[in-house]
Amino acid sequence: MKLILLLLFVWCTLILKSESVRLKANEDWRAMERVKSLVSMWAHKIGAKLQQLSKKMTREDEVEKSFVILEDKLVQEDAADLIHDVAYDIETMMKQKEEAVHNIADYMEFIHYHRNDTPLFENGTYDFYNADNLTYTDPTPELLEDLHSIILNNECHWKCEQPSKSDLTNNKFTNPKRRLKLFAPRDNEEGRECNCKHLPEKERSSQTYESLPLKHDSRFGTKVNLDISIAKLALNVYKREQDVLEGLRWSEALDLVFKENYKNDPTLTWQYFASPKGFMRHYPAVQWEDEDYKKTYDFRTRTWYTEAFTSPKDIIILIDRSGSIIGTRRALSNQIVNQILDTLNDNDFVNIYTFANFTEPLVKCFNDTLFQANEENLRLLRQAIPVYEEMFVANLTIGISKAFDILENFRRTQTSANCNQAIMVIHEGLDYDYDKEIYAKRNWKKNFPVRIFTYQLGLDTTDARELEWIACSNMGYWGNMTDMGDIREKMLQYLNVMSRPINLKADKNRTFIWSYLHVDLADRRLSNWLWKKFEGIRQRDIFLDYIKRGIFRQNLMLTSENHMLLKEEYTYQTYLSYQRDKAAYDYMTTVSLPVFARRPHEYQLLGVAGIDVPLSLFKQLIPYERLGVNGYAFIVTNNGYILTHPDHHTEFQYILKPTFNRVDILEVEILNDDKEPRSFGDSVVKFRQKLVNQESSVNVTLKVKYALNDNKRLMFAHRHYYFAAIGPFTLCVVLPHKYGFDIVNKTLLERPSVKSSASSLASSYWKVHPDWIYCKKCVGDTPEDKVRSAFSLNENSSLLTSLLYDMEATKWFDEYGGSDPVEEQFVIDYQVHKVFLATYSGLTRWRNFEDINNIREEDEDSFEKRNNRAIDEDWYRRAVELNFGDESMFIYSVPWETSGYENNTMITSTKAIFVENGDLKSPVAVVGLQFNHREMYEWYNDITTQCKETRCKITCKHKDLNCYILDNNAYIVLSDEPEYIGRYIGDIRPDILSDLIDDQIFIPTRMFDYQAICQKIPPKKEPEAVRIRKRKERMAAKKPKARPVKSSAPPTVVKIMNHFFALKDWIVTTFYLLVNVVTGQEDEIYNSTKEEYINFAKLIIEKTVPTPCDQERWLFNLNTSAKFPFSHFVEGTKFQCSWPYVIDKIPNTNLLFLATNDGEEACKGRFSNIYSNEPKEIIYNTSLPCYIATMNNYTRRMYMDCHNRNKKEDHLNQENRYYCGHTWT
Repeated sequence: MKLILLLLFVWCTLILKSESVRLKANEDWRAMERVKSLVSMWAHKIGAKLQQLSKKMTREDEVEKSFVILEDKLVQEDAADLIHDVAYDIETMMKQKEEAVHNIADYMEFIHYHRNDTPLFENGTYDFYNADNLTYTDPTPELLEDLHSIILNNECHWKCEQPSKSDLTNNKFTNPKRRLKLFAPRDNEEGRECNCKHLPEKERSSQTYESLPLKHDSRFGTKVNLDISIAKLALNVYKREQDVLEGLRWSEALDLVFKENYKNDPTLTWQYFASPKGFMRHYPAVQWEDEDYKKTYDFRTRTWYTEAFTSPKDIIILIDRSGSIIGTRRALSNQIVNQILDTLNDNDFVNIYTFANFTEPLVKCFNDTLFQANEENLRLLRQAIPVYEEMFVANLTIGISKAFDILENFRRTQTSANCNQAIMVIHEGLDYDYDKEIYAKRNWKKNFPVRIFTYQLGLDTTDARELEWIACSNMGYWGNMTDMGDIREKMLQYLNVMSRPINLKADKNRTFIWSYLHVDLADRRLSNWLWKKFEGIRQRDIFLDYIKRGIFRQNLMLTSENHMLLKEEYTYQTYLSYQRDKAAYDYMTTVSLPVFARRPHEYQLLGVAGIDVPLSLFKQLIPYERLGVNGYAFIVTNNGYILTHPDHHTEFQYILKPTFNRVDILEVEILNDDKEPRSFGDSVVKFRQKLVNQESSVNVTLKVKYALNDNKRLMFAHRHYYFAAIGPFTLCVVLPHKYGFDIVNKTLLERPSVKSSASSLASSYWKVHPDWIYCKKCVGDTPEDKVRSAFSLNENSSLLTSLLYDMEATKWFDEYGGSDPVEEQFVIDYQVHKVFLATYSGLTRWRNFEDINNIREEDEDSFEKRNNRAIDEDWYRRAVELNFGDESMFIYSVPWETSGYENNTMITSTKAIFVENGDLKSPVAVVGLQFNHREMYEWYNDITTQCKETRCKITCKHKDLNCYILDNNAYIVLSDEPEYIGRYIGDIRPDILSDLIDDQIFIPTRMFDYQAICQKIPPKKEPEAVRIRKRKERMAAKKPKARPVKSSAPPTVVKIMNHFFALKDWIVTTFYLLVNVVTGQEDEIYNSTKEEYINFAKLIIEKTVPTPCDQERWLFNLNTSAKFPFSHFVEGTKFQCSWPYVIDKIPNTNLLFLATNDGEEACKGRFSNIYSNEPKEIIYNTSLPCYIATMNNYTRRMYMDCHNRNKKEDHLNQENRYYCGHTWT
């Protein structure tokens, strides 16, 4: 009986418990349903208010009416015609530049062939305008008259001398009529006749050439003189050296061609002729700046010079690492290697090996092969130069043998330069009997495929003769490197040697060399240099603030106004202003040609002629209005690297990225797939191959993903790619699949009346796209001034007609506000700050409203200044993409990680306007407004405290409920907590984001950034003294230990000496902390125990180096097929965790209303996947350059001519060893 009762009790207990659980679950379900109902109500009320505000204030309906007439003008773009038209325009421009540089090269050959051979000596009277030595440049009447006289005299001499010159084959200036054409401008002016029988004196005093009138010219962005060229000398070239003076004298007449070129083509920028002697003629004349990075500019190491001066090359550098290469010799060795690397470019291949009684690659992953000499690989090699350790004795035969093996194997590959090959030996002296037969076996009998250049670090004459013999017998050059100042000049001799086959061939059909992307005048290491200055400024500011606070705290007197750390102004500030000035970088390519020395027995090239071609000239010829929004064009080089691309990001914190010109097209056009980083899909790799090889192709389609808003939002696109060859480059036009082919035919537009257009142009509240060309010959300080100028000149381009039509169609925008009481009330109630409109012709209009909080924008930071690029603005691109599928939606956003407590935080609302005709649909404009976030927060609070019942039990103020408004990319637009505004929901509630992803509300996508920069701490360079000490310790360890000897010095003497050394350490510490830390040149910091110096040490910032890296992050997009409202309900858990969230879409917006449990404590420990949208560096199993070089070594195409050998050169070194470096008798 007891058992029955017990079983009955257990059964009843289970029933009651089950019923309790069921009731609890029902209670949880009912609570969730209440919240779900409330969220839907709140979402719809918020949506209604936003829709009412946005539709009314943007006048969306009126904008649609303004463009409805365009429906009949819609046509389909013929992409084949488009790419043909763009390629033709760009190639025509490129041929104009090629013709101009050809003129320079031909005329230089002509005047050099007929030059005056009278020697000039350093103590002579001949002088010249030197870009580095100008002291006065104001254009005074006296100075202008003096210059005019000099030019007249010079031209008289040139005119009288040239008609008598004999012909020169394969040169356009052999025709006397062509030469006389150069003097036509002079002959057409009265009073400029020349009396050839009584020529005036040419030479003037040296003081005359210290003053040159210069005038600012917007086309060049600086002060120039268009009447004359100027000489620029390399830093370590003596200006009175005989070869330099004679070269400057015979090249003076080049001014005639410079000026003729510029007259024929006003879009030309810098023209020049560069000589291996170390001087350059530069037109127009300009004063060189005093910035350190410009002072060190040496044109002979620039890619446009080295590629024209030599054919592509494979180079092995062998470094002697024997134990005696320390101190000065190690510094010399490092400098030689760096100087050689500076002469290499994307079409060369290189590797560096150290040799002792074994060989070892300087970079371990660069083993047994050569790698492309792009900036990323060169940077890795440079970083490794100071790191290797000296040891043993150097065996040259081992090193040479290894180099021959690598070069021979590399010749068989398709990736080599397939032209010049060379071994560069940096050696102290021959400690072994080396095998001379190796050169006969490996080189002579194979017709000299490899040149050998030897650089001696020691002074031993026996070694010198042997190393010279090696160079001379292997078609190379020998140099003795014992003076740091001579290294560059002696190293550059290898280029002169390699130029001989080109000059001896003197091919009349020269290939024009187009360089890869570079920055005008900037050194290759400008990025690191500027970054050090930038960190120096930061360090100085920290020290300055600390010291000043200490002085004021202790009421100390300042003893010197100019104390280094107390000055208000400091020279580093100039670098700070420079790096903030983005316009300081002039991106360009350069077209160049080798200039032949045509006299008999002249073996090496005369120099290189070049013309800079800014990228802006390429961009000006791209019809962006035909490409439309999210359509674009890009250009790649023969190596697949980007010349120009809208997603090419060249700067980091306004400083040039170290490898900005080594960005592959694969690193920008990123497929929408799930592959691992740098595992590029076959379709995009094949597309790259077609681009590089300039294969004819009708169309390539790719599905890609791309980021907007500083890599914080992700978009997906189906794109069509069309490409065509333009010289050595490849042009590609890209059109989006959905709307890229439907355009408005602007030729069918009727141009507005003159009176109406004049009225529209008189307004101040409009801007045009700053990069688009509405009129090629118009001038003005701003793009808007140029448009007004185009109108006054009655220009008739299709883009200008389109712009004037848009201005006419939207002229009502100028009368915005004041006439509609509803609008006025909205402005007050919502604190509307601005309304704006942008169109497909590049027009942006706006109107500002008075703000009750007196919020004002700084002029340079105003919306219209920062958002004047119309269809290229991210908000425009995003609106078109999102509105194409839902035209009823307004798109809302807030600034990133801002504060809702600020009264100047604005919410931006945008919407795209389309015109449609049957199957054709094209975006023509985007409308938008900005209103105050605080106002929206107020009425959000009003709405979310309302409910359906009389008494509200659940609101967003409830302790168990948190509310957020998210955008379609999971960023918080509004929250109960104002500090969360603009933040990613995963940072606040990672558990909720995990649920949203699991429930397929948001779709996560892993996005890669292959152009990222990581600030890395550089490896500490071991001081020379420490390395020597360690070497001695290793050697001592091998010897028997001696018994210790007791010191005979008295204890007092020892103490005094100890105090002396302590004092010395204290002085060194002070010096390092207050000087070297600021300048970024410290090696080691002494660890003081003094309190004051400990405090200083705490202020030392961690010095970093901006290093190219790959990064990844998770980005999120709303699942457009998700059903709303939605709740994640899980039975059998606590009330707070049983429904983690309820979410609903806010109608007619890109926003979501999210209500979550409080979750902070009650649901702690609930499992959730972590999706971070912070960029994270991708770590490969080797360094990034090694990974790219070995895993991403894709197709490249060589287009330059190969001139690596000429039989006329064979006898040179045997007849006279001067040609291979012999300098003693």
